[in-house]
Amino acid sequence: MKQGNTVIRTIQGDITKVDSVTAIVNAANRSLLGGGGVDGAIHRAAGKELLAECRTLKGCETGEAKITGAYKLPCQYVIHTVGPVWQGGSHHEAELLANCYKNSLRLAVEHGIRSIAFPSISTGVYSYPVEEAADVAVHAVSSFINADPDSFDEIIWVLFNGSTKAIYDRALEIMEEELTDEEEKNIDPGSSKSSMIGFFHENEEYGCFSNWYPAEFDYAGMHFANSEQFMMYHKVLMFHKYELAEQIMGTGDPAKCKKIAGQKFSEFDPELWEKTCVAIVKRGVKAKFTQNEDILKILLSTGNSLLAECSPFDKKWGIGIDINDPDRFVIARWKGKNLLGRILMTVREELRQEIRSSKSGRLEYIDAYNLEPIREWMMTAGELKQIPQFYHAIHAFSDTLRDPHERAMSLT
Repeated sequence: MKQGNTVIRTIQGDITKVDSVTAIVNAANRSLLGGGGVDGAIHRAAGKELLAECRTLKGCETGEAKITGAYKLPCQYVIHTVGPVWQGGSHHEAELLANCYKNSLRLAVEHGIRSIAFPSISTGVYSYPVEEAADVAVHAVSSFINADPDSFDEIIWVLFNGSTKAIYDRALEIMEEELTDEEEKNIDPGSSKSSMIGFFHENEEYGCFSNWYPAEFDYAGMHFANSEQFMMYHKVLMFHKYELAEQIMGTGDPAKCKKIAGQKFSEFDPELWEKTCVAIVKRGVKAKFTQNEDILKILLSTGNSLLAECSPFDKKWGIGIDINDPDRFVIARWKGKNLLGRILMTVREELRQEIRSSKSGRLEYIDAYNLEPIREWMMTAGELKQIPQFYHAIHAFSDTLRDPHERAMSLT
């Protein structure tokens, strides 16, 4: 099953031998000191260092989750969660089991983990019926992805035997049918008030959502003709291609900007760009709408509609389907990630919150040149790491550095 950008699947096997994910989940007991079943197998495979780290965590409550290193396991992290003991179903077992999945996924997101493997939590010695557990599990995971659609690339259940796998497979099939039914019910292609709004060319209806739309804005003391120019400028600047950056700033033509940035150069690191491009584009898109009231009104008027870039060619920023293709209304048939549409929806909600919280009930553009210097700009990464609100951001930055020495130096 695929939901949003996330592939969800099952495999039969031993979770301690899965080497395709960044983290595995341990169905632990409240002490976190090891036990039987999956818990014992994970501790044995990881080695005594795992037990030593678990001792420092002081246990874990039912439904909660804690994270450790993986040591000798073929992954980077182990997330320990404590499932509920089955007591007939009337003691909040379903809620607690759902919390196991949601808290494990939330912890993974906080640590930048994009692939994770679960066992069948609570269905061993805790006696939770497998059919009920599978239903709770897939709904909990689906609910999490629905709220944070770009958080994971892959979520796997690693199941010990074929009968359990068959039950989880069926639960995923039912979940996929429910999602498809919901999409088709909520999106009416014949309605002028469809809950999905598609856009593509900048000169068409809702063309202002395109990065090629001519909406000028300022960012960090620089003036941009459109958000495509902003994106391409930052793409080459990230890899110290200053000459190309100057060429991009010398033209407001988005096609030329894209062509300049699309040149091959040895410094380009596709993995780093993949990790950072969404955050970069979001800054430009937000500045564009904040500083152009006419198109801001259009964005805010879309309510809670799903926004989708209907490019038949772009499977990263768009949905990979033409704007005139009826399949654009069925998310399950999309061929692309729709990153630009997701950015627009995030910006839409952020701007609504800012408008609600402002005294005037509107956005006020502030010239950055008139602000007092921000002291954090003068601090080192190591100093910023000591401030809680910057801690995860600094680690996320250090993770983009491939060289171990560079990574270590960035945190000192």
